[in-house]
Amino acid sequence: MTMMRQLKHYRWLLLGLLPLASLAQAQVSAPNAAPLPDTDTVVSSPYTLQITPYAWITGLSGESSPFKRAPSLDIEKSFSDVLHDLRAAAFLNVWARRDRYVLNGDLLYVNTRESEVVGGLPLVGAAEGTVDTRLFMATLQGGYRVYDSEQASVDALAGFSFWDIRTRAHLSTAGRTRHHQESFSWVDPTIGLRAFYRFTPELSTQAQVHLGGFDVGSRLSYQATLTLNYDLSDNFSVAAGYKMLNVNYRRSGHIFDTRMSGPVIGLTWRY
Repeated sequence: MTMMRQLKHYRWLLLGLLPLASLAQAQVSAPNAAPLPDTDTVVSSPYTLQITPYAWITGLSGESSPFKRAPSLDIEKSFSDVLHDLRAAAFLNVWARRDRYVLNGDLLYVNTRESEVVGGLPLVGAAEGTVDTRLFMATLQGGYRVYDSEQASVDALAGFSFWDIRTRAHLSTAGRTRHHQESFSWVDPTIGLRAFYRFTPELSTQAQVHLGGFDVGSRLSYQATLTLNYDLSDNFSVAAGYKMLNVNYRRSGHIFDTRMSGPVIGLTWRY
């Protein structure tokens, strides 16, 4: 049932790309459509490099079992809960193109710490437990621009995502501290689409969808991002939109079945 729900979600994500495709087709069929400058297409330059650090205002929900011998735990955290436990976070997207060949890279790093003190325990008195969790995900994809005009483009992508999760638990009682650490990682093959459409010389929109896992690493994973972009200059633009990421990994006693979604805000440097 979980697999069917995720496939249904992905079907709706793909449907979200249809308006962009329709806009692109309308531009081709318009008899006297006025061309707009587009820094994202082959027409303006055969080479493009974009680097976008961004902030993701996301919550976290799902099920996780970072330790093999521990029961799985239900997770339901709002963005404020995640922010309270957050120690460090970094999100970065890199996009490169040469003629019709494209390269996409995305990095995600989140480091959190949760602490709880329990008092009045028999013999030991108070106990303090701390759990440090580090999540790292890197996606690398290559692709080909299957449609290109002065106003719109569509890219087909394929590659892989590397996931690494490390958890360290600390328990302090009666002046003694014990530690336990486990980590697990996997690689998901991925496929995807990226669609771009420019409304005006300054205003554009972009949609990107990826599907992966296929029971090679995780059972299924997908992510989707939709942004509205505004060019501040030839080299800088700002973007605001929404991103969602879902992964279902269950192997060797470890479980990481989680969903993250929320608004994104980014600043792009383009060459």
